[in-house]
Amino acid sequence: MSLDTLANVKTRLGITSSSDDTMLGLLQDSADAAVANYCNRDFEGGTFTEDFPGGSEFVHLRNYPVSSVTSVKVDASRAFGSETIVTASDYVVQSDRGVIQSVAGPFLPSKRDGLVNSDIRIWTRGPRVVQVVYTTATSSVPNDVKEAYARLVGHWYRKVKTEVASSFLNVSQQKFGETFQILGNGGPEFPQDVVRILAPYRVPLI
Repeated sequence: MSLDTLANVKTRLGITSSSDDTMLGLLQDSADAAVANYCNRDFEGGTFTEDFPGGSEFVHLRNYPVSSVTSVKVDASRAFGSETIVTASDYVVQSDRGVIQSVAGPFLPSKRDGLVNSDIRIWTRGPRVVQVVYTTATSSVPNDVKEAYARLVGHWYRKVKTEVASSFLNVSQQKFGETFQILGNGGPEFPQDVVRILAPYRVPLI
């Protein structure tokens, strides 16, 4: 499933011919992965299972807005059986931000004795001891993300067409009549306008 349809991408880019549909489809596949990797989230929606460290009362989900939380489990052994389910009344879900906050203290706080600075209340955060299963809405990609997606596809599309037209020479400028068009030297694969649109949606890796 793509962030947007081929027809919509072509409309945004002003492409009316169908001769390059196969190429555009391949570029869409690449752009789907690139946007997801850049933003560290999946805009297409669905059901997700994510593991988090303990020792904090906050869990920051990668994908949001959250439609529903199926379960929150806490297990030091990381088996996550049914007996490890946290009662729903013990946490609050901030759906619009993708945050789950415990109202009963940190999820599985851990303290290790006999170490330097052992007086610190929470010495370590148990690795992958909190598991959350949740869902986000499908077919709800924000329109500005679709715009950034189309621009990224268009950027790569123009690059391929330019390379083909120049017989894959390293062309930095091209003359049309009395006008020179500066083509650049490659630069970042994400154009700055795409970066600016996607920046508010980027989830930090923590």
